[in-house]
Amino acid sequence: MPEPSWVFALNAEELKENTLKLVQINDKPVLLIRKEGQIYALSNKCKHMGCPLSAGSLEDHTLRCSCHGWRYDIKTGEYLGSRDISLKAYESKIENGKVFVYI
Repeated sequence: MPEPSWVFALNAEELKENTLKLVQINDKPVLLIRKEGQIYALSNKCKHMGCPLSAGSLEDHTLRCSCHGWRYDIKTGEYLGSRDISLKAYESKIENGKVFVYI
């Protein structure tokens, strides 16, 4: 298994404010979200029944799954119904107009 590293995800201008964008990074589906200038990177699979979160909706800093309404904090990946459940959250950064995710 390769060592974790910063991997290019997309050009920063491709991710508009208050939007969700699904990218494939090292064969992993990663959901990128831009909110208030910050980039958040989360696993794209809902912990409830595996629905793709890229079809969900953003409400403030909460991501709502389109299948059954599960809600996650985009800053931490934590499910708002239980602190014991959370999505994989990845570090991300913008450098020279490009978004990188630590995978």
